[in-house]
Amino acid sequence: QQAHGFHDRRHGCALGKPLIRSRGDHFRFAVIGDLHTHWDEVDLAQFSRADYDLLYFTGDLGGGTPDSTLRVARVMAGLRQPALVMPGNNDTGDIHQLAAELAHQHGLNQLMSIARNSEQAVNPIVLCGYSRHRIRAGQLDVTLLAARPHSMGGPHLSFPDYMRATYGIESLGDSGRRLMALVDESDTEHLIFLAHNGPRGLGEEAHAMWGCDFKENGGDWGDPDLAEAIDHARASGRQVMAVIAGHMHIRTKQGIERPWKLEVDDTLYINAARVPRIFSGSEDVFRHHVAVTISEGGVQAHEVLLPQYG
Repeated sequence: QQAHGFHDRRHGCALGKPLIRSRGDHFRFAVIGDLHTHWDEVDLAQFSRADYDLLYFTGDLGGGTPDSTLRVARVMAGLRQPALVMPGNNDTGDIHQLAAELAHQHGLNQLMSIARNSEQAVNPIVLCGYSRHRIRAGQLDVTLLAARPHSMGGPHLSFPDYMRATYGIESLGDSGRRLMALVDESDTEHLIFLAHNGPRGLGEEAHAMWGCDFKENGGDWGDPDLAEAIDHARASGRQVMAVIAGHMHIRTKQGIERPWKLEVDDTLYINAARVPRIFSGSEDVFRHHVAVTISEGGVQAHEVLLPQYG
């Protein structure tokens, strides 16, 4: 089972090389929402025993400091399954060091060798963003299209200097064009978009799926470049099976739960950012993720709470 390597504008992308293959007529993967340091050896053991074909992390690994992000990455590096990690807005430290920690490699030259020869990588945990990753669910080929990393949401490009230096992205317009080009380069009819923040267009209310809960008047805080890419994919005849992201926490600052799952225009939208993802219940400590199943019949998703002691 293979996954693609970290990339940036200076070193090119490992694109369109299938395949992470399912072991049956469906493909199962786990979506682990924004971590915010809530990841440890118990999670490592639980997921290493699970039968998922792939793990997807929506980002915000640490608590806002590079050291906390790298500590989480070092534990994640012990996973046995292929995993895609989308850098969140809290993950803008040294991106090369983060990728190296996940790949169990240290040093820029070793890292870039992995990026160019991902089939030979010992550890299949990689960063994604502006990249394509093909999977096969039974006889169905699907492209996972990883959208803009490090998004904070809203109408402006987050971290413009960093995005320019790391990805060659100068504006939201640049980002939209990059994502639409990835759609055009995809050689499968079926697409699933992976992101840190979700797309614009799913509601203006503070408790909408990616609504703004930290401004008095609310507003749609989804990414306009991602929405543009989704519209472009549909207009070009692609089937957008799902859009999977996090960032906007399920429980809003007003104490209302926004929907974590929504189906619109035959596309399943998932927000996996149930924060904190590790919490105490009446009888145990529970760890949250979303289980997604892809088959020729479509996409299904349900929340999973794994007990720590039960």
